[in-house]
Amino acid sequence: MIRVLVVDDSPFIRLALKKLLSSERDIEIVGEASNGKEAVRLVQELKPDVVTLDVNMPVMDGLTALVEIRKVCPACRVLMVSSLTQEGARETLQALNSGALDFITKPNDYQELFNFREEIIAKIRAAYEAKVETISGTETGLPEGTAEGRFKIPPVVALGISTGGPQTLNVVLPKLPEDFPSPILIAIHMPDTFTATFARHLDSMCRLPVKEAEEGEVIRGGHVYVSRGRIHMTLSGTPERAFVRYVKDDSYIYKPSADLLLSSAAKVYRENTIGVVMTGMGNDGSKGIVEVKRAGGVTVAEDPKTAILWAMPESAIKTGCVDYVVPKERLPELLLKLTSQVHR
Repeated sequence: MIRVLVVDDSPFIRLALKKLLSSERDIEIVGEASNGKEAVRLVQELKPDVVTLDVNMPVMDGLTALVEIRKVCPACRVLMVSSLTQEGARETLQALNSGALDFITKPNDYQELFNFREEIIAKIRAAYEAKVETISGTETGLPEGTAEGRFKIPPVVALGISTGGPQTLNVVLPKLPEDFPSPILIAIHMPDTFTATFARHLDSMCRLPVKEAEEGEVIRGGHVYVSRGRIHMTLSGTPERAFVRYVKDDSYIYKPSADLLLSSAAKVYRENTIGVVMTGMGNDGSKGIVEVKRAGGVTVAEDPKTAILWAMPESAIKTGCVDYVVPKERLPELLLKLTSQVHR
């Protein structure tokens, strides 16, 4: 049974979330709080598995409460309840950097609550299964790769990631040097009002320029492109002039789809593709990994032991098409090694 504490200063939000979550047999509401101070007290008393935490509350705001909750109950998984605004995006990213696992969209009415029902329940369950503190990467060497000259041109890196993605990318991308030769494209499951803010946050941390990808934009080596949310980013064109295309396709559950990004990258770059799947819920990316492998590219999965949420990389590994399984801390080293293997 997943024990949940609901924290929000809005009686409507508390009632709505309680009604929604209580309808599931594996979820139990153990308490509710209307401000951060009360939340910290109840967390210490009740030791819930998951806390849904609003940001803007009286007495003690959610960001301050988050820090205190992590002190009194390190095992609690905290999901921020966030509004779909730029200010909400900034606050949510700050919360993720302070120990929150993920966020759920704050409904304005019962219709919105119904629209986000499956997403909210899935994130509660995913939070329960997730690691609160990740395992540090091994210090052993990377597995032996293929011989020098693996790629004919600097390859494209197509990366799929979900729950735990902001925290993980904060670890990986800043380690890449400014002369990294390849373009990196990222499909991360995030609302469209958040992705531009998230890209700017990464840009402030990295030596590589990071931006939200634009429709029709020609990608360049040494640049990082974050997909807009709620729509699929794909690649079109040729390796000499590959460009971004956004497509709508409701047959894919996850938006933006890692499967579509990896598959489209493989169609354009063929054997000069590096497909990467990292932390997240569900199996997004596993079909894309297969397509990259079929095209002759190189495939990588984060070691599930270091992933905040193991499901996505484990699903990719189970395809039997993953060449490298590495802790997230070692991914920059592997990417540098692989991108140096260009035929001269």
